Amino acid sequence: MPKVKSYVSAYSVETFLYVNTNNLEDMSKTTLKKQLKELTREQLIEVMLELYDARKDAREYLEYYVNPDEKKMHEKYKAVITKEFFPQKGRAKGRTSVCKKAIKEFTTLHPSPRLIADLRLWLVEAICRHAVSSRGWIKESQEGTALTMFADTLNYLFANDILEEYRRRIDDLLALTQRLHGPLRTLKDAYAEFNDSIK
Repeated sequence: MPKVKSYVSAYSVETFLYVNTNNLEDMSKTTLKKQLKELTREQLIEVMLELYDARKDAREYLEYYVNPDEKKMHEKYKAVITKEFFPQKGRAKGRTSVCKKAIKEFTTLHPSPRLIADLRLWLVEAICRHAVSSRGWIKESQEGTALTMFADTLNYLFANDILEEYRRRIDDLLALTQRLHGPLRTLKDAYAEFNDSIK
């Protein structure tokens, strides 16, 4: 019996990880639900505790589930982006992959759309401010991320009916980009085209 219980618990940890981290590609939610239904209350508790100890991201998710402080998590992920472009020590790494991962992780917590929008714009603003401070010398991947994220964010703002709340902030961002040369200057054109498309 102990062996069976151990197997069930270990398997359930893996299936539960799929739902929360999308790390397993061959497990469906239906299969997970069926598997969890076969566990007793005590086994479910054991699975959750094992999951809590097994992965940092799962631990953070469960802590947020118990105490959903979205503003605290927003500040945490915002700090990740800030550190990439404006670290307190050393040179800026400016890794857009790290920043996009932070936004994705925050989004999976299902916080307020306004906080998601703020984090998205914060990344675009960080890249543009970094470009200004670097006199325009930034990586193509950073420029590409700024352009894509800006376009996606405009659509997100419109879809969530909060675009008007961000108009002034967007205008300030675009004013900043006019101090630059290259692709980032085209954010203004992209914004104009977007406004035409929603009229």
